[in-house]
Amino acid sequence: MKRVEGFFFILLVFLWSSLSWGAQAPAPWGPMDAIEAAARKEAKLVIYSAPGHVSTDGQREIGDFFKSRYGITIDWTTMSARDLSPRVIAEQTTRQYVADIGMSGLEGNYVELKPRGYVVPIMAPSTLEKNVWRLDPATAIPKDRDWLYIKLPLQPGLFVNTNMIKPGEEPKSYKDLLDPKWKGKILLQIPWSGGTGSGWFRGTYRALGLDYMKALAKQVVLVPQVNDSADQVARGQYPVSVGASILRGPQLVAEGAPVKFIPPKEGYYLSVNGVEFIANAPHPNAAKFFLNWFYTKEGQMIYAKSSLAISVRKDVPQDYLPVDHRYVEGAPIMMSLPEDFTVERNKELAQLARDIFEGGR
Repeated sequence: MKRVEGFFFILLVFLWSSLSWGAQAPAPWGPMDAIEAAARKEAKLVIYSAPGHVSTDGQREIGDFFKSRYGITIDWTTMSARDLSPRVIAEQTTRQYVADIGMSGLEGNYVELKPRGYVVPIMAPSTLEKNVWRLDPATAIPKDRDWLYIKLPLQPGLFVNTNMIKPGEEPKSYKDLLDPKWKGKILLQIPWSGGTGSGWFRGTYRALGLDYMKALAKQVVLVPQVNDSADQVARGQYPVSVGASILRGPQLVAEGAPVKFIPPKEGYYLSVNGVEFIANAPHPNAAKFFLNWFYTKEGQMIYAKSSLAISVRKDVPQDYLPVDHRYVEGAPIMMSLPEDFTVERNKELAQLARDIFEGGR
């Protein structure tokens, strides 16, 4: 009898460990006051962030706010998007859990982490608020609510040097870029790997069409790094950039560089960046509390102002942005469709972008 009892005890331990390792079931989000109390006891939160997701100023301001208001220390670790997912995977497979939240792009979440069960559904009440969102902040697939658009950054799309282009001669639409006079004068970060070039392509290719992309590929100069296109336009090396860095571009405008954004007639595009609630988070309540706070009006105001971003919350003011960078209510928004948010489709889009912009040149 004791052997049988011992067998079932071992089986129970095995099943419990199997559920909690890599395939963690979502814990229900109880009352936020109870989660806040538990978060204060944990007193710490670890966030892994790829560059371009939250600025250095944003990390500092959000961290200072959380420490002074709630007594929770945020440990921000910035690393490349290529390194973030492998690091989380290593922690999960060795059970050496460190990260609570990850901030990365579509590739990291849907290709690397989600299929392995290393992200947990985010059921933050603030994301369910009614009549405050220009777009649903949750995943593009309502049945698959295990990630969110982190910044919800709406982007004007065109970035120009005002010393190189006379007033009135700026391109006012994406179609204007096909004019022969712009050939070899337009910068675009490579659109088949993580970065703003990829975000721009994924957000606009359906609306602009593949024929347009093939024509644009003959006009642009490709650059490798996220900040390259914005910096080179600011230095006067090129007059125009498409899909300039969502952090670096606004910084250059704020610094007084001879640059400005131009919202093209076709509309703004939504850059798809995700936030992941990492499975087996060592500070789960602090993670829940932060995720809910981040999507409140207060959280989005602090984030958006410090990172010079455009929130998709309609009640977040834009007075910290230059007038030509602000979103105008009712303007068209281009973005990926739900069917694009799969592992297979993600790979197809990356290859499509490479075929168009590298292979078809």
